[in-house]
Amino acid sequence: MQEELVTGAIFAGGESSRFGSPKVNALLDNEEFGFRIARSMRQAGIDQILLVGGSEVNAVRWNLTFVADEVVRAGPFAALLSAMHNSDSPILLTMPCDVPWIDIESCKDLSAIDAKFDVQVAITDSPQWLSSAWRRSAVQHLEQQFESGERAIHRAVIGLKVNYLQLPPDAFRNVNTPNDLV
Repeated sequence: MQEELVTGAIFAGGESSRFGSPKVNALLDNEEFGFRIARSMRQAGIDQILLVGGSEVNAVRWNLTFVADEVVRAGPFAALLSAMHNSDSPILLTMPCDVPWIDIESCKDLSAIDAKFDVQVAITDSPQWLSSAWRRSAVQHLEQQFESGERAIHRAVIGLKVNYLQLPPDAFRNVNTPNDLV
């Protein structure tokens, strides 16, 4: 079976208020988070990667396609829709900018969504909704949910076929404060 084309998207539009500076530019082993995440996606075979929100300068530096948030300050669900509207691939792999330990295998496994599902969500100790793979065919459903006022991704998927994929917790370790890097 031929693999489906996947576009990657890194969500970088948050305010990083707990962190104190843009997390996408935070350093781990002298590399910025956004660069590390994009590298793992590329090594997983994803050629087109979107940087949704944040700085266009970062997108240029990391050879990504910049996508401005279509709806400013509307959270990750709006970022997801912005990414879906700017991808022609049948599958969109999304990552928040604060998972600098994401690895190649997790990117591959998560983006290998079975045809019977609309979305595949990484699960560690709980569902990681921003680390997920979405079928482009789900965009109309998601748009309707957003237009109706829904802003939580985990509620917007009601009515879609969701698969939860158990993946290594270390790969999805989230950085909210500088102390989380220790």
